This record gives sequence, C-alpha cells and structure tokens, in this order.
Amino acid sequence: MQVVERAPVPASDHREDRILEALADPTMRAILLALNERAQPAPVIESELRMPHSSLYRKIHELKALGLLGVERVEITPQGKRVELLRALVSKVTVEMDGGRLSVRAMFRSLAEERARTMWSAIREEVRR
Repeated sequence: MQVVERAPVPASDHREDRILEALADPTMRAILLALNERAQPAPVIESELRMPHSSLYRKIHELKALGLLGVERVEITPQGKRVELLRALVSKVTVEMDGGRLSVRAMFRSLAEERARTMWSAIREEVRR
C-alpha cells in the first residue's frame, strides 16, 4: 500500500471539501465500502445497494473524478461484453481539525499492485491444475 498525503489527481482549492461531501453522502460511502475489499463490476454494486442505474453511475463518475475510485482491471464476459471491475482507491481517510482548519489525509492503494497480485494468483491457480 502506498501512503499519499494528497490524491493522485490534480488538486483544486475545494478538493478537500469535495472529498468531505462525498464521504458525507451515504450512497458514496456505501460504494466505497463495497469496493474496498475487492474489485467488482458496477452491476453487482447496483444489485447489492439496490439503487437506480443512473444514480449509481453518476456517483461512480463523481468518485472517479475525485480520485477515490478506479478501474482495477477489465474483463471480457463469455458473451464478449467488456466489464470494468471497480475498486476503491482510498483505503484510509483521516479528517483532522486544527484550529479553524480541517484537513483530509488519505492512504491510497496502488491498482498496479492489485493487478499484479490478481495476475499472480491466477497463474498460481493455473499451475496447480
């Protein structure tokens, strides 16, 4: 895991506020928590959270724009459809209040490391067969 004091996307003056707003949103929190342990496609999250398709994709787009959510890998279904497996990029968030200022610190996971782990697991399984 990689410790980053700022997100891997360009910073803006209001980025901390936007992250706090995202974390205050129960749906966005639920999405991040659902994608914290393992990558999953959006339809699975849609089913688990029982939310409208358009709302889910709007929230996913917002989380991606903030650098809190990313695509761990892309798979092709047996029907030939391309499916993105999403993963929470943030693994830990700390909000601190010091005097009159709030600061947000986050730990981000490296999706490259996650992809490598997944690939090696698949190779090990294939060799065992």
